[in-house]
Amino acid sequence: MRTILLLAGFLLINIVGLAQTKWVESTWQDAFAQAQKENKYLFIDCYTDWCGWCKVADKNTFPAKDVAAVLNENFISVKVDMERGDGVALGAKYRVLGYPSYLMFTPDGKLAGKMFGYKENPSDFAAEVKAVLDEANQPNYPSKLTDKVDFPDFYVNSFTNKDKEEKRQNPEEDEVEKWLSAQKDLMSEAAWSVMYKFPVSEKYTEQFLKNRKAYGDLYGKVEADEKVSGIAFGMLQKAMKSQDEADLQKVLDFADKYIDDELEASKSMYQLKFCEGKGDWSGYAECVEKLIDFYGFENFLGGINNYSWTIYLSVDNKDVLEKAIGWMKRVVELDPQYMYLDTYAALQFKSGDYDAALQWADKAIEVGKAAGEKVEDTEELRDQIKAAKEGK
Repeated sequence: MRTILLLAGFLLINIVGLAQTKWVESTWQDAFAQAQKENKYLFIDCYTDWCGWCKVADKNTFPAKDVAAVLNENFISVKVDMERGDGVALGAKYRVLGYPSYLMFTPDGKLAGKMFGYKENPSDFAAEVKAVLDEANQPNYPSKLTDKVDFPDFYVNSFTNKDKEEKRQNPEEDEVEKWLSAQKDLMSEAAWSVMYKFPVSEKYTEQFLKNRKAYGDLYGKVEADEKVSGIAFGMLQKAMKSQDEADLQKVLDFADKYIDDELEASKSMYQLKFCEGKGDWSGYAECVEKLIDFYGFENFLGGINNYSWTIYLSVDNKDVLEKAIGWMKRVVELDPQYMYLDTYAALQFKSGDYDAALQWADKAIEVGKAAGEKVEDTEELRDQIKAAKEGK
């Protein structure tokens, strides 16, 4: 019997081990050399030490069986801190501006694909990674991984380098415009990087929109679409400042003309931000529900948590608070992780239900400690709940 138990334990350990993404514990250069040697693709997990969703992906995405299968079979995988060492230059070369982001390269160093953001469903993540292996989906990037690009200093300095204790320094608009006006080729890697990262004048915005497909063919549809979204967001900021519905309509008309994927979700997002700036929290909640309908509740837990937290911080309207509490009740039933439990407890506290708030704060602290999270803020919330309950 003891032999059988030992064998069963050994098999279980090996099964669990197989359902884990294998990481090269070294530099991306070493990982790339291994990928070339084994004729595999290179997968780079671009993270920072402050990125909460990167840590969630480590717990939920990469241990998933289908994710591990596609990565271990086809890729050599490595993690790179984008604010330290060679990660800074890598982030500048491939315009990694948010986290988590993922870069994928062919065995000869050609960019095969770029992904951004945490995905609730690991199967969706695995499918997107697998699609990169199809050459038809790969951009015609002008340089390879180890090729150097002559970026302007102001662009390089806009990336944080913690090794040198350098924080991002964004240039003035006139410096960007002056540099772009001196470029003979606005399709070059350096020119695109500058246009992609910084707001530019109407002249260069029109240049991009007119040649959007060509930019997408070179640098990937993902980046071209992100630039379109950036332009729309710039217009949205003006609408939020003016609080003019006509300015919001200009944003929505722009979206209708230039946004291809997830159009209705994008328009709901713009309306949501406009309502937030205006303090129209009933309208804000309606936009959240439109987004939930679009993405599906189970695929949108992180987004629901973020919007519910905004409501906790900013809203006193009882009806809106109750809506957020209802969303988060279902969220913690589906995925009782620390950050979601903390939001749920905070909303209960703000609504005045101190018994429920205390119960969920204790649960959040318990789950957070077990997961190695820092729970000081929730412990402070629990103290506030107790004080409010005693003073009631």
